[in-house]
Amino acid sequence: MKNKIYALAIAGVILIGIIIVAVLGFKVDYSYKQYSLVSVQIGQEFKAADIKTITDEIFPKEKVEIKSSGVYSDTLILNVDGINDEQKEKLSTKLNEKYGLETTAENINVKVVPKYRLRDIAKSFILPMLIASVVGLVYMVIRYRKAGIVKVIGQFVILNILAEALYVSVIAITRFPVNRLVMPGAIAIFFIITTFLACGFEKQIKSEKE
Repeated sequence: MKNKIYALAIAGVILIGIIIVAVLGFKVDYSYKQYSLVSVQIGQEFKAADIKTITDEIFPKEKVEIKSSGVYSDTLILNVDGINDEQKEKLSTKLNEKYGLETTAENINVKVVPKYRLRDIAKSFILPMLIASVVGLVYMVIRYRKAGIVKVIGQFVILNILAEALYVSVIAITRFPVNRLVMPGAIAIFFIITTFLACGFEKQIKSEKE
């Protein structure tokens, strides 16, 4: 009974994940989505907390990444979804008031960084995952053939597919931003599932010997 409940729960999560991806797609980190890189020469060191107070007022509904650049960390870098002329005027005014500058909206440099396609991110991991899967499956079949070759292959393939599908669905449902940690996480799950199966087959073979 418990197994059926678990199976239904997993199927439900995966189904919800598929629907969310189909409707909303994945939420992606600034590193991968299209955004505007805004740079302003401050000419002095600044505190991120002070800049955040300004950006919260100008971009109230956006998450803004605040960084510093330059040899003396005196150039302000903002990563925002987008910035219009009015927001540039407000930004220059607020920075002038805070740091005694005379900058104008024209002095604010804006560069639109194009989005990085998710399939391009996955490409670099597909080959390693395929190699690891084949090597892992061959090892499991040879090492635990006494547990039943069909059983070993079936559980290895099905559990890994379900685990990865569940992982991707949870990312979609929670709106966790896709970043550089997502694909290594998938690889880690593969090794966890493989280790779990190996332990199970070890116990089965050991109990059969006894």
